[in-house]
Amino acid sequence: MKIVIAGGAGAMALSAIIYCLEQRDVTEVVIGDLEKSKIEERIAQLNDSRVVGEVLDLKDIKASAKVFEGASAILNTALKATCLPAMEAPLEAGVNYTDISGPPEERLVFDEPFKKKGITAVVCLGTASGMSNIMAAYAIDKLERVDSVEMKDVCANLVPHSEHSRALHWGFAIESIIREFSTEAQVMENSEMKLYPPLAQPETVAFKPPVGPAQVAVTAHPEIAMFARSFKGKGLKNATWKIGFEPEFEAKMKFLCALGLHKEQPIDVGGQRVSPQAVLLTLLKNQPPETKRPPDFRGHMIVIVKGEEKGQKVEYTLTEYATAALTERMQKKGAFSS
Repeated sequence: MKIVIAGGAGAMALSAIIYCLEQRDVTEVVIGDLEKSKIEERIAQLNDSRVVGEVLDLKDIKASAKVFEGASAILNTALKATCLPAMEAPLEAGVNYTDISGPPEERLVFDEPFKKKGITAVVCLGTASGMSNIMAAYAIDKLERVDSVEMKDVCANLVPHSEHSRALHWGFAIESIIREFSTEAQVMENSEMKLYPPLAQPETVAFKPPVGPAQVAVTAHPEIAMFARSFKGKGLKNATWKIGFEPEFEAKMKFLCALGLHKEQPIDVGGQRVSPQAVLLTLLKNQPPETKRPPDFRGHMIVIVKGEEKGQKVEYTLTEYATAALTERMQKKGAFSS
């Protein structure tokens, strides 16, 4: 079985790649990404003869379809902007497709074409390579009627920022994090979709050690729109997504966004048109290598589903976190750091 991981050199792809390589029937994992050097680093990191690399621009449909040919499935963990054009290539190659982000409503036009080809597309599968959706659906399937879904996630660096030489480390795509700190968050309330400022509705959640208690708040995330569509038939009325980071990181991100460095629209700088976000991304990605302590990122997610089963009110709480054994196994392949 051949699996293609688009955006395969990124942080969000790593756990999915490791999982694929642990399956006996996987004979090849293709790491597709824009930068050849990053692909080579990921291949060396994984040290598995089944891993190969392909320079992949998802906006180039013909070239992407060639990479996808002969694959059993494609997982796209690349940035949100790639998700709409990326769906053309699997259609051309006749390969099943999954992604974790992107605009859900705009891609409904692909429903019939995928059905006619006899292939499947699962879009907006969500964080941690899809665990948020999988956990919620597992509980919802047990219920006759569902009232609410609450997703609470944390991505925390256990190493204090004072012990780093770099100004900033991040646990997943910094472009996505910038969006979460600067874009209105969609929340489903009483069957209506409402928008709130980023990081509104804060609450403290008792996550498991080593993360421990952390504050989470609403941010822009794809699960809400998909839940409203997928579980409407079961009566879903309320759905929220909240995420938290360590306080130092959150303070720095809020400051950068307050300065306007999240904005993509170019501004005039000495007669030149410059995108503030492009400048910020360039500075962040050109930071010198860490010379003190590397980061140690840990995640923990809680999904709470409330509804009715056999005429009784029921509440399911599902948790996802890395056990000591899983952490050790993943760290050997370079996970939990950036």
